[in-house]
Amino acid sequence: MSFVAWLVSAGYVAGFLALTAALARRSGQKLWLFDAGQAGAAWGFRIAFAILVLWPVVTRAGGAPFWIVPAAFAAAFALYAQAYMGRSWRIGTKEGAIGEIVTGGPFRFSRNPVFVGQIALSWFLTPLVGLPMAVAAVIMTASAVMQVRSEEGVLGQNADWRRYAETTPRWIGRI
Repeated sequence: MSFVAWLVSAGYVAGFLALTAALARRSGQKLWLFDAGQAGAAWGFRIAFAILVLWPVVTRAGGAPFWIVPAAFAAAFALYAQAYMGRSWRIGTKEGAIGEIVTGGPFRFSRNPVFVGQIALSWFLTPLVGLPMAVAAVIMTASAVMQVRSEEGVLGQNADWRRYAETTPRWIGRI
């Protein structure tokens, strides 16, 4: 079970990076847009992603194997949402570099489905991995909240995004 849990967590990070590289090539644009105001979130994501890859160094997976199924689903959902953004995919935000507002697919249910999938992945792995993944889950959640606030400050200047935000929850459901 330990190896399968690691495949899901490290596989997600590898998929995220590979998909980002592919989308950067297709769009011909710089996609890493973190500025100084987003440094906390940027470092948080880096640390959480490192834990997703390196946790077998400090612990072994245990717990109920059931949790691997929702963790794998969360990883797949995050990658699907990332791919769905296509040329609009960005990491971080910067005025003048927001791309087309994506409102279909998983973005009909959440303005931040990639973050929802990442957060869910780390929390679903916590019962299997324990403390290292709980740390990653807290860091991932806090980083996503910080990043969403930053992104909404930039996106809020776009009338199409404001209309979209009026009808679509930030996370899932009424939240």
